[in-house]
Amino acid sequence: MTERKPTREMNRRGFLKGAAVAAPAVAAAGAWDAWGQPRGRQTPRWDREADVVILGTGFAGLAAAITAHDAGAKVLVLEKMTREHEGGNSRVSGNMWWTPTNLPEALQHMEALSNGLTDKESIRALAEAMMGLNEWLAKMGVKAAPLGIFQPEHPELPGAACVRTWSNSGAGDGKLWIPIRGEVEKRGIEVLYETPAVDLVLSPSTREVLGVRATAAGKPIAIGARKGVILACGGFEFDFEMQKQFLPGWPTYGRGTPGNTGDGIRMAQKAGAALWHMNNSLAGIGCMMVPEFEPVLIPASIPGNGYILVDKTGRRFMSELRDNRHGFGHKEHLLFFDGVIGDFTRIPCYAIFDETTRLRGPVVGGAGWKFGWFGWFGNYQASRDNSKEIEKGWIVKGESLADLAERLEIKPAELEATVARYNGYCADKLDPEFARPARSLVSIEKPPFYCVKMYPATYNTQGGPRRNPNCEVVDPDGRPIPRLYSAGELGSFWGWMYNGGGNNSEALCTGRIAGGNAAAAERVKES
Repeated sequence: MTERKPTREMNRRGFLKGAAVAAPAVAAAGAWDAWGQPRGRQTPRWDREADVVILGTGFAGLAAAITAHDAGAKVLVLEKMTREHEGGNSRVSGNMWWTPTNLPEALQHMEALSNGLTDKESIRALAEAMMGLNEWLAKMGVKAAPLGIFQPEHPELPGAACVRTWSNSGAGDGKLWIPIRGEVEKRGIEVLYETPAVDLVLSPSTREVLGVRATAAGKPIAIGARKGVILACGGFEFDFEMQKQFLPGWPTYGRGTPGNTGDGIRMAQKAGAALWHMNNSLAGIGCMMVPEFEPVLIPASIPGNGYILVDKTGRRFMSELRDNRHGFGHKEHLLFFDGVIGDFTRIPCYAIFDETTRLRGPVVGGAGWKFGWFGWFGNYQASRDNSKEIEKGWIVKGESLADLAERLEIKPAELEATVARYNGYCADKLDPEFARPARSLVSIEKPPFYCVKMYPATYNTQGGPRRNPNCEVVDPDGRPIPRLYSAGELGSFWGWMYNGGGNNSEALCTGRIAGGNAAAAERVKES
């Protein structure tokens, strides 16, 4: 089958208006030397200055800004997106978080989640910060209440009994991000919107970070950081070249902010940073890609249980009811590479259903609460009988299974045999292949037949510049790059998996660590 090639174009609705770096504008800064500073000067002429400059307005950036400000630092935050679309993945996440009840079990559990890919000192630093997270959130006006799910999400791992997952009066809807963003507003911390950072400015003699180059209104702007720069600008879910280089199972598509294009990773690399966890992304199954919302995936949920998932060969490969949150289904099932044909045969996979299921309700749109970029900014009204989506081509229709298979470039005999075998399981109320519960076995019999192409829905990537327990970015020898910090999912401490809410917890905690350490640094010496 011919799949549409991924594109780095954000989409036709202008989600990233003003965010792209304008090549002519950057070229106009020809007076800057290779170090990103005016030729002939050790210290650049800054257009703006602050003690601490932070890139990003997600949980990590906001927590860093609040902490640094409260420690007496002058803080300036740069955000590449518009004010309407600020907040990164944090804003459009489920907005829950988790804390441990005790440190020994927390260390055990977090080491298991990271699968030995993160040093113990960094895990300890994160665990200790998480122990005090609720106290800090209370000062932000957040009232922690048990969420009821993810308690724990990985009970099979050692130390899981320590997990407590929380929400601020319910999950989703920005219920955690909004009050923390309000605390930034109360403190009068300045945020520059539509101001993407382009490069870090380094001293040619000491290699310490002096500030950043950015663009504002298409023009270059130099911003000095007297104490430090904090990279809190997310991962690389929407940089498809970086995906191809680092992620298994390409292509994947994001469910969060299209602003996550690996900017911080490239800037840190230029400054000499080591990278880690670059092959780690967390994704689920159950989203589709359509031109109207490209490149952001939108949720698809087949009503009832009258469907199966098949690969490009037309065969089932998992229980369709397998929990696939936070990487479960993705890492366990979708990342299968067929070495004979040289393809990830389950990306995309195909949800197959019949006319009876089609009439049960909308396939597109998911649950109705605000989660993911589409939930916040999609504003799409699905048709109750899916007729509009069929007409658009979002749902593929075949008058028979053979017709549907040909449209999907699957061998008709294979798909017909798979559906016949599954219908037999429905009659027997027993699925010997994948142990799907008997009550969920609903047959696929009434033509026409339909398909939704399902892609891995990437919540976030975890890779980026390696950081130490102080959230200082380090070089390949483990030496801190002076005055450069990172926080959040940009170079996350999570090496493999995290408990539900763990990404938000880490972002808040590492933001606080980075903000506190940057504020405590000595001011850069003029030269």
